[in-house]
Order: sequence, then C-alpha cells, then structure tokens
Amino acid sequence: MCHEMEKIYSEGIESGELKKAKETALSMAEEGMDVKKIARLVKVSEDDIHKWIDENMCVAK
Repeated sequence: MCHEMEKIYSEGIESGELKKAKETALSMAEEGMDVKKIARLVKVSEDDIHKWIDENMCVAK
C-alpha cells in the first residue's frame, strides 16, 4: 500500500509541475516569446508548447 501511495503522490507532483510549466509557457507565448525558446526554458518539447497554445486559442475563442 505504501508503494501505491508514493506512486500517486509522485504522479500528483508531476501533474502539478506540468500544469505550472503550461501556465508559464502560455504567459511567455502571450508576451511574444519564440516557441523554441519557451520549450528550452520550461524544459518541455516544442510540440507540447504548440499543442498548449492551440488549445488555449480554442478556449479563448
């Protein structure tokens, strides 16, 4: 049971870190920063950055 709780906790931490990276990336994109630079700074793939931006554009419409 302890191992399962550690796994759930770790997944929660990773999810939170990814959420924060997404928020940061979208803020940088709104400021006009280049996707390649955003990806390097938040340590996420350029494809993920593009996906997040596209998702954000759909929500904004």
